[in-house]
Amino acid sequence: MILEALQHFLTPAAKEIKALGFVRESIAIEARYKRCRTAWKGHLDKCQQHILAAVSDLKEQATIMIIGSGALHDAPVDELLLPGHRIILVDIVHLAKIRRKYAQNDRVIFLEQDVTGLIKPLFDWQEGARSPMATEVRNKLAKTDLVISLNILSQLPINLIKYAARRHIPLPNDFENILLGNHLDLLRGLAPKQLIISDLERQYWEDGDAAQREPALPKDICQRLQNPCDTWDWHIAPKGELDKDISLLHKVACWPYAG
Repeated sequence: MILEALQHFLTPAAKEIKALGFVRESIAIEARYKRCRTAWKGHLDKCQQHILAAVSDLKEQATIMIIGSGALHDAPVDELLLPGHRIILVDIVHLAKIRRKYAQNDRVIFLEQDVTGLIKPLFDWQEGARSPMATEVRNKLAKTDLVISLNILSQLPINLIKYAARRHIPLPNDFENILLGNHLDLLRGLAPKQLIISDLERQYWEDGDAAQREPALPKDICQRLQNPCDTWDWHIAPKGELDKDISLLHKVACWPYAG
């Protein structure tokens, strides 16, 4: 915990990024990966397989954007570089060790970007002001040949909703639908070819049974995405990680999405 706190302090990020918990979350996810890498292997392998399949018909020296690149455990960056592709890695924060790994490769570009456009408006919100959802979303992202939304779709609203609740910031009832719908629109505008990987359902298991199930995506977003091309289990928190008796499993899906 002391090392994680020190890493949080030393990681450069805008004050609103830290205030909404994104740096702390990135550090915690990397720590969990180290503890749970065996349980995560099947999920990470599946993500990499689908990404490699999605790029298989791209011309050499194509531009590929990965939104939600994180620590790159689920992204086969080295394999993507072999045909001369250019990789744009987009996330709200990139930890130092990931930047160092590709610091000398001019075909790997790190872009720290809030793809929701709402973090700063939420952080700056003052009592009596209109809902931050009324703020126009601006994204400084270039057009690419393929854009990948990687294990981020269901996560986009979580920290925003938590922060809004703490600050008593009013959000529309359909905030989640609007936010995720905007993300799908963003993907469609960035590239002619898109790949989406996201969890569909969270399951809490106890004594061999799913004691609780909850959807990870709103019904309207699932209907818009339609049927996934593949689904699998991600044992994200084995028993003992979050609770001594309960494990957390995500049902994950993949969509080759074209609008």
